[in-house]
Amino acid sequence: MRRYLLLFLGLVLLGLAFWAYPLLGPVVRHGALPAPEGLKAPLTVLVYGSSPEYSGYHRRAPERFRGLADTILLVRLDPGAGRVVVLSIPRDVWVNLPGYGWHKVNAASPLGGPDLMKEAVARITGVQADRYVVVSTEALRRGVDALGGVRVCVEKPMRYRDTAAGLDIDLKPGCQVLNGEQVEGYLRFRKDALGDIGRIQRQQAFFHALKEQVLSPSGLLRLPRVVAAVEPYFQTDLPREEKGAILGFAMKQPHLVSLLLPGNFGGGGWNVDQEALRQLLAVYFDGETLGEKGDLRGRLVALVYGPGQEALVEKARTRLRELGLRVILHPVDLPPSRTEVLENGPGLLAQALGEALGVPYRISGEAVLGADLTLRLGGDVPL
Repeated sequence: MRRYLLLFLGLVLLGLAFWAYPLLGPVVRHGALPAPEGLKAPLTVLVYGSSPEYSGYHRRAPERFRGLADTILLVRLDPGAGRVVVLSIPRDVWVNLPGYGWHKVNAASPLGGPDLMKEAVARITGVQADRYVVVSTEALRRGVDALGGVRVCVEKPMRYRDTAAGLDIDLKPGCQVLNGEQVEGYLRFRKDALGDIGRIQRQQAFFHALKEQVLSPSGLLRLPRVVAAVEPYFQTDLPREEKGAILGFAMKQPHLVSLLLPGNFGGGGWNVDQEALRQLLAVYFDGETLGEKGDLRGRLVALVYGPGQEALVEKARTRLRELGLRVILHPVDLPPSRTEVLENGPGLLAQALGEALGVPYRISGEAVLGADLTLRLGGDVPL
């Protein structure tokens, strides 16, 4: 009996070694293992993607992490609140760069690298990032493929081709598992009415889908391969102690809040709504507590629905008007996968409407622009 027990333990250890082997290289290079205690204090990290640079037609130059900033995220890791806050900054925000004058924020990367990017984002938001992480697009492709793909609901046909950049996007509507190349196309597509803002909203939807995939049994099984796949394609000033603390914090599965820098189109870019930004930062970066429950009367809610849901829309519109809300209809090509309330704000209004309707709510920049609240109608509406 003892022999069989030892054999069983040996097989378990062999399996664990096989599972963890891909982590060996990254651990040796970065010296970071998850710290059990995790982060002890909040940490703000600027994360941005570096667009490919080209040395000729359709030929990518060697990666030096100095391309235009394609995706710009100000990330607040808050162990006290048990959450990760991701504030997406549109690349078309104009900012006065020291020594260079007025440019769109994405130009700070090729002009001055991570230091200038941190300064540019600080001038826009008033928040100085403690650290930075810059990631090449190759990390996205390889990481998603190592994960076995990510299930994403593509809301409309996406077709775009850039032969010079080697980008060929051809996605059909529907919920489907996308590989690395397809995910890159989904996240980079901006040939629609919302342009970069629509792309940011798709990125935020992808963050939530990616989190679910990584935390699934198959995702956890593939996680070491994912880490090994993306490790050569990022650059950071995080010291090894903070890397270990962040990994330990991530293992506690903090709540994810994704926000869009509030504002509107104008002046050839994205104009920041300073008062709305102040409210978001107060709650999610400065730790101020929410006040009383939000008052829904007179607020504008966007009702998102797909083909075949017209009868449900009328029922929902009646119920929303009973609550004192103004309603605008927002039809989409693909019916939402679930019913939920969205707010790109402090969250009191989303909480109030979610509780009134008996549906879940999320704080997310995926909310419809121009509306105080967004109600997505899935097939599970308890109205």
